[in-house]
Amino acid sequence: MAVLRILLAVVMVLGRLLPFLIVGVLLFLLWRRSVRKGENPEFKGPVYTVDYEEVEDDGEE
Repeated sequence: MAVLRILLAVVMVLGRLLPFLIVGVLLFLLWRRSVRKGENPEFKGPVYTVDYEEVEDDGEE
């Protein structure tokens, strides 16, 4: 009987906290999405470019 009361108490506490947890998680995900959307990558330091020349493969090895 005591185990049943403990389980019932746990279910009641989770039932009261669950809506707040769901709202908190949704707000966090929306905030993170908005921060990521408005962020442009910032390059620090030099950017190197490489010039290349296309070479035809003769097939000889």
